Amino acid sequence: MDKYAMETLPLIENLINKPSHYHKNEIDVHGYLEKHFPKKPNATVAEGFHIGNVIKYVSRYKEKDGLRDLEKAMDNLNLLIQLEKKRREELGDSVSDV
Repeated sequence: MDKYAMETLPLIENLINKPSHYHKNEIDVHGYLEKHFPKKPNATVAEGFHIGNVIKYVSRYKEKDGLRDLEKAMDNLNLLIQLEKKRREELGDSVSDV
C-alpha cells in the first residue's frame, strides 16, 4: 500500500463509521436511537424506520444537506402519520387524540 493510501485510510474509515454529522456535541444519533428505542419494541419496523429517519435528518441538516434533509424528515414524518392513522382506523380509535 502506498503512503497516500496509508494516510487516507483512517479518514475514509472515519467518514464511514463515524461521520461528523451524526456526532454533534458528544451525542451520537445512533446511540440515542438504541437507548430510546430498546430491544422490546413498541413500534413496528416501519414506524421505527420513519422515527429514526426523522431524528437523523433533523439532527444533521445544518452539517449535511440543509433543506433537502428537512424535506426528507418531513416525508418520513408524513409516512409515520399515515401509518398511525391507519393503525387507529383498524382499531376504531379516534385519529385526533392519543
